[in-house]
Amino acid sequence: MSKHTLLRIFSFFAVVCTFAVDPAFAQKKKHDRKTEWKKHVGKPGPDGWRVNVIQPDPHDDGPDGFNYHDWDGDGDLDVLVNFEEGGYSRLYFNPGKERIRGLWTDFIEFEKHGKCEDSGIGDLDQDGDVDYVANGGHVFFNPGRKELRNPAKWTKMTLFKQEARNPVVSDVDGDGLNDLIIGAKAWYKQPVTNKQVASNWKRYELGDAIWPMNCIVTDMDGDGRKDILVQERRKQGLFYYVNPGKDKITERWPVKVIDAQPSGMFAAHGDVNGDGLPDLIKAAGKIRIFLRKNKKGPPQYERVEIDIPAQPSSVRVQPKPKGVAIFEMNGDPAYPEILIIPEFEAQLWYLTRTGKGMWKNTLMRMPAPESRKKMDNAFLVDLDGDGDLDIATTEENGGWGVIWFENPSFK
Repeated sequence: MSKHTLLRIFSFFAVVCTFAVDPAFAQKKKHDRKTEWKKHVGKPGPDGWRVNVIQPDPHDDGPDGFNYHDWDGDGDLDVLVNFEEGGYSRLYFNPGKERIRGLWTDFIEFEKHGKCEDSGIGDLDQDGDVDYVANGGHVFFNPGRKELRNPAKWTKMTLFKQEARNPVVSDVDGDGLNDLIIGAKAWYKQPVTNKQVASNWKRYELGDAIWPMNCIVTDMDGDGRKDILVQERRKQGLFYYVNPGKDKITERWPVKVIDAQPSGMFAAHGDVNGDGLPDLIKAAGKIRIFLRKNKKGPPQYERVEIDIPAQPSSVRVQPKPKGVAIFEMNGDPAYPEILIIPEFEAQLWYLTRTGKGMWKNTLMRMPAPESRKKMDNAFLVDLDGDGDLDIATTEENGGWGVIWFENPSFK
């Protein structure tokens, strides 16, 4: 065994022993990890992108389930986030353009509802206000603008008591009332009266999804009916439920599989090659692009796989694609870019179409990518009201919490 190897082994055991016998040292390391974001927040990277913090996460409460809407009607977009490990949710009110880069200190916290990873929003009682759905089975009905900032006035209704991911508010049966899809496996029909009474919401089964990452309501086959596109990471892969029509809407829906491999994280749906047809992108071990070839009927796709780009030297992990969005960045709206958020400690990047079947990877050079330990999906939203889309997400385990990447504008 070489002298160099012996030194490495000795150094490793020295570190292990330090942690074992000195809890204060371990606590300091954890504290340093949780506060690293303060060194980099708001500072532009080489390409002008800034990482701004809405709310840090010093206690590992696990922010997740990002939603946005102008709840208070002041013209700025507010943000609603649930904290998975903390078991609570918060509605953060946008502080306005002059203070947008600072922490958002004006918020309300809802009644604790238990572990909650995903969430959804929409009007579920037909009063014109946007309500909130936590995936633990709880609906919080918006009391209206006058009582908005009093969380006790948000009426809580519990439809079920087990976790069901990706709640989506949509009119499933076409009766003009928003229904609630839960876990990509069932839906609850909104009642005509007494909408805040759980027993009045009738449940209908869709299928057997287990761990959906996405649930997107869209017409997949061009028949004018809304189907349900699902990206699932445990069982069925990328598939969609075929809307069976009004007469069979309450029965289980037929399933059409697009990519049977259950691996992968989030997916996005939209035209990426300028032919007017909606394509699909799936974040997996590689980036899978499904280019649609037909306008009507069951969709047919050409599949393209793109390798992951090399990361900067500060990144010590193998990047794992997680979040994905279709994002116009270079001034050519016919060919938008594909944005990728890695899950662990790596740099964001995007794909640009350079020719038929050809795509180029470009790192976005955000400050300190290695300090963001675990990120979620990509949400495109103009938080600062400057006319271009920013990138919002949540980060766990690194202290960053609820964050947004400020677009420097490529115009």
